[in-house]
Amino acid sequence: MLLSWVLRQSFAQNCRSSLVIIGLDERNGAMKKLLKYYPWNVKLLFWYKNNLIFLRHVDKRSQAPWFRTPEEISLSCFGWSPQILKDLLEECRRNYLVELQGQTVVFEVKDGKWQLSATRGHRPMSTVLLNAEIKNALLADITRFLGQKTREWYNKRGILYKRGYLLYGPPGTGKSSLSFSIAGHFDLDIYILNLASITDEILASLFENLPQQCIVLLEDVDVATTNRFIDRESTHFDPSANLEEKKSLGVTLSGLLNALDGVGSQEGRLLIMTTNYPDRLDYALIRPGRIDLKIELPLAEKAIINELFHIVFKDTKSDEVIERLGNEFTSLMPESEFSPAEVLSLLLEHRDSPESAIAGVEAWVARIREERQKKLKREFLGCMGSRYGAKS
Repeated sequence: MLLSWVLRQSFAQNCRSSLVIIGLDERNGAMKKLLKYYPWNVKLLFWYKNNLIFLRHVDKRSQAPWFRTPEEISLSCFGWSPQILKDLLEECRRNYLVELQGQTVVFEVKDGKWQLSATRGHRPMSTVLLNAEIKNALLADITRFLGQKTREWYNKRGILYKRGYLLYGPPGTGKSSLSFSIAGHFDLDIYILNLASITDEILASLFENLPQQCIVLLEDVDVATTNRFIDRESTHFDPSANLEEKKSLGVTLSGLLNALDGVGSQEGRLLIMTTNYPDRLDYALIRPGRIDLKIELPLAEKAIINELFHIVFKDTKSDEVIERLGNEFTSLMPESEFSPAEVLSLLLEHRDSPESAIAGVEAWVARIREERQKKLKREFLGCMGSRYGAKS
């Protein structure tokens, strides 16, 4: 926040020591590699509202443990009151919030701590292809949970103030997109966890350092919790996995459960888990109290197929023509066989011609089915080869 403000000041461009970051500017469709120069390991004097301010930046990467920020910034001024420093920090905060308007802030784990990874424009919930009744129920549930009265209600009864959601369905059905849309709709930061790359101890620390209201996203949680250590709450066991392999894996199931329920876990957070295979999840992970609402995102039904057609071609012809062509396309596309992402990929191939998309449906369906059959055959042969190869 402070460095972002400093970066925009003229005095910061002439520092003797700078950290250069290469970024991307996506405004107006441009993808340009921009150089940003951050003051690094320096001492600066500058004027702010007729007051001389002293800024000191220290690089502590060589001496900082994993849980500490490897840099330190200090501000000081001449005078009897620190009010000018408070004014400066408040201006930095306001500018930072303006920059983030309409943006979802994404945090990921780096070196065992949360780091700002990216900002993404809000995706309106209206663009999420989900049954309207289910979508409205989900939004109502989150709205109610985030209300001040709900927090007070939980606190009075000594109940941990947190909420958990499981989004499940085949690949390409929009689980991650829905998660980011929720973050944008409620103006919440989103914290993404890759459980395979951290330990139980780091996970506990990460949960302790979450803000009071945010979204924690655990994507593909079935992969993260399969073949972990056996513990008292786990019902999964892979006898072929040796102990050394298990020790090298990331978070254990018990470690994840402790982080979710621990006294140090920040209250007020929304937990969203996504999975392609809900039946692979240990019941202990998704029992009531940890997961409060389960939402299925299915393969594309007729209504979703028709809506996708209208999204892609809505401005190419009159509404009446698009309605007729959309119905024709929908009648040709099998229901509940392909994901919305797959249907969208076909439509985008023919985005300049709705008639071309309709003409290409049958060939596309046949090609995708053939590719799936080949994939299944390869997987079957690979499985059989591994089984008999191991016996020999």
